[in-house]
Amino acid sequence: MKIRRVVPVVAVLLFSRFSYAQSGVTLYGIVDEGLMYVTNEGGHQNLKMVSGTTQNDRWGLRIVEDLGSGLSTVATLENGFDITSGALGQGGREFGRQAWVGLSDKQWGTFTAGRQYDAMWDMLAIFSAAVNENTIAANIGDNDNVFGSFRYSNSVKYVSPTIAGIHGEALYAFSNEAGQFSVNRAVSAGASYANGPVSLGISYLDISQPGLTNSSGAVTNDYAGAPFQLFHTSPLHPAVGVDTQREFGIGGAYTLDKFRLSGLVTNVKYTYLDRTSLRLTNFELGASYSIFPSLVLAGGYTYTTGRYGDGFSGSPKWNMVHASLDYFLSKRTDVSLFVIAQKSSGGPADVYLTTPSDSGRQAVVSISIRHKF
Repeated sequence: MKIRRVVPVVAVLLFSRFSYAQSGVTLYGIVDEGLMYVTNEGGHQNLKMVSGTTQNDRWGLRIVEDLGSGLSTVATLENGFDITSGALGQGGREFGRQAWVGLSDKQWGTFTAGRQYDAMWDMLAIFSAAVNENTIAANIGDNDNVFGSFRYSNSVKYVSPTIAGIHGEALYAFSNEAGQFSVNRAVSAGASYANGPVSLGISYLDISQPGLTNSSGAVTNDYAGAPFQLFHTSPLHPAVGVDTQREFGIGGAYTLDKFRLSGLVTNVKYTYLDRTSLRLTNFELGASYSIFPSLVLAGGYTYTTGRYGDGFSGSPKWNMVHASLDYFLSKRTDVSLFVIAQKSSGGPADVYLTTPSDSGRQAVVSISIRHKF
C-alpha cells in the first residue's frame, strides 16, 4: 500500500520486536548524513554537516531463539554513532541505544531486562510531529523525551500481548545504589490501541534525581548533555540538578490511504533540588501526504508553554512550524529536505541539534540522505 511511505520507519522499529518468528540473528541499521544551515547559533549563521538529521545513525543485532510452545528468548544490542566524526553516541556507550535480553511468550507477553526505552517513547513517539515527518523538529529540548533522547539503564520491562488492538507496558529502572534506592530510579507505564485507521496512546513517567549524582543509576550522563541544557538544571543555580521529573502524555493518529494526521499533548513538571520548579505543556500537530509512492510531503506545528514556580518567575513560550519533502530512491534509500522555524518568548530559540540562538528566533534548512539496512 502507498501509505507505507507515510508511516515513519520508527514505527517498524518500535513494534517489530514483538513479532518474532524462527530463531536467528538480524543485522540492521540506519546511516544518515545531512548538510544544515542555521540562521542563528549564538548570534552567528552556520553551515554545517550533521549526523542523523532524519533519523539517528545506528546499527544493531536483533536476536531470537525459538524455545518451543510459543516461548522465545529475545535480545537486542543497538549502537548509536555519529557518522560525521565516527564517534560513539549516548555518552560514549558501545550499545547506548539499546542493550537488553528477555523472554517473549505469545500468550503472556514479553519480559526484558537491560538498557531500554520508556513508555513515553514506545507509546507516543509515532504521534510526534517530528517523527511523523522524519525531521529534528522535537519540542524544545525534547523536554518530555518522546524523541527518545535518553534511555534507562538497569531497567526491567513487561509488555503485554495485544488483545482487541490494545496492549500495555510497564518499566522500572533501578538506582543500583546501596542505601539510596530512590536516587536515580525511574518508573514508566503506558498503553496503546490500534484498530483500522485509528491509533491511540497514553503514557506516564516518574524519574527521581536523574543525572550524575548517582552515576550508576537509571539515567546518567546522556541526560546531562545536549539538548537538555535548557531544563535539566535549576533556573537559579546552574550547578543544581533535577529532583523529580514527572510527566503524562496522550496522542492519536488517523490514517486514510495516502494521508496521515497525528496529534500529541504532553505535560512535564521538573522540580529541582533547590525546590524551584518548571511546568511545560507541549502541543503537537502533524500531517503527511504521499503525493506519489516515492514522494512524501509532511508538515507540523508545535507549541510549548511553560511556567516557573517556587522562587523563580517566568512564563516562556515556544512556537515552531516545520515542513519536509522526502523522496525515496528505493525502499532503503531516500533524500529529504526540511525547513524549521522557531520563535520564543521568555527563553532562547533552540531547534534540536543546534546551539541556542542569542535571540527569540531561529530557523533551520537541511538536506540529507538516509540509507536503511
